[in-house]
Amino acid sequence: MWFWLCTAGAMTLNEALDAAEQRSPVSRLAEDQVSEARTRAIEARGHLLPTATLSGAAVVQNEVAVNLGDQFPDMPAASLAIFDPTAFEPLVVQPGFQLQGAAELNQPLVAPRAWTAGGAARAGVGLAKAEGDSAKAELRQVVVEAWHRSAEARALVVDAEAGVAQAERLVARGEAMVAHGIATEDRVLPFRSALASANAALAASRAASSSAEGVLAQLTGVQGGADPVAVGDHADLPELADLLSAISRPDLEAARKRVDTASAARKVERTGLMPTVAAKAGLYAMTPAPDLADPVNWRVMVGASIPLFQGGSVAARVSGASARVSMAQSALRAQEERAAIQVRAAHAQLAAALVSLDARVEALRFAEQAVNAAEARMDGGAGSLLELQQAQASQLTARSELTRARAAAARARDLLQVAVHGQV
Repeated sequence: MWFWLCTAGAMTLNEALDAAEQRSPVSRLAEDQVSEARTRAIEARGHLLPTATLSGAAVVQNEVAVNLGDQFPDMPAASLAIFDPTAFEPLVVQPGFQLQGAAELNQPLVAPRAWTAGGAARAGVGLAKAEGDSAKAELRQVVVEAWHRSAEARALVVDAEAGVAQAERLVARGEAMVAHGIATEDRVLPFRSALASANAALAASRAASSSAEGVLAQLTGVQGGADPVAVGDHADLPELADLLSAISRPDLEAARKRVDTASAARKVERTGLMPTVAAKAGLYAMTPAPDLADPVNWRVMVGASIPLFQGGSVAARVSGASARVSMAQSALRAQEERAAIQVRAAHAQLAAALVSLDARVEALRFAEQAVNAAEARMDGGAGSLLELQQAQASQLTARSELTRARAAAARARDLLQVAVHGQV
């Protein structure tokens, strides 16, 4: 498919859109943004997974005697006399050199902030996708404009070539009449002038077509212009109310995702004063073994952490997050209003283009009738070459205007689809 596009002389609108999306850095940027958002989601989910730690230490300590009198000052001296303090020293400190090792496993059980952070991260992934689609929709609008300019320019080249061919036939016919003595040389001069004008118009049309094809090639990476046959396609005018109710553009979806992401971030901040509960397990080893203790110990515990006061920082973060939600909601309403205005403008443009198209079709029909009448009078000996030339010039002008009207109608139709759905 790609090879065919690179070697073809003309492409359809869908082929141009596909080629532009494959080539544009906008698509790559959108993929990178989604990938980065997914890493944040993975990071947030990691706060809900267990953590394990392994630690070790070398300890050198001196023997410390325990003074039970200091430990139990309220006990009578006679009662303390029955204790031998030296018997309790190994329970407090193991003298000498000692190696200690510990392995701990921590599993969060109730972690509101981690839960809401995961939801916010997932909302961020949705936002990144929506913003990527919105950027692609803007690219599609540019490609639609460029493709239709190329299609119109190519069609006008075809019309200009037909004008040159017609002018050449008139010149040849006039010269034949001069050769047969039916007309004088000066009667052929207007036809030669018309041929020169037709050649100039053809050169201008080819230059405009080359420029339009260059822009389209820059966007798509494909040499060649649009299919000029497609400019004749147009549809009837749809109902404006149906279009306004059917608006579903990527930029609106991105605006809605921004509201969702801001709301999720506000939920994260609101968990700043909520307690967290975690289970913790540990294994501890010491060498050499204490005199009266097990050298290997284990511990399992469940604990709760309750933040009491953080200097108002939580309330400030919640207030800021609420402001961002309000801003996102206002931006969404503004974007919805802009979308409705754009759809109305595109609908009006299509309506005007269809009216102009009908008028140009009628004008060409009258111009063709005038040419036929001039040829009939000339064949009957009552007409003149100048009259025929003028009728044919009007016919060529009417045909070019019809080509422009067809192109304008097709362009307006596609731009209306982009305004409503963000794509053709």
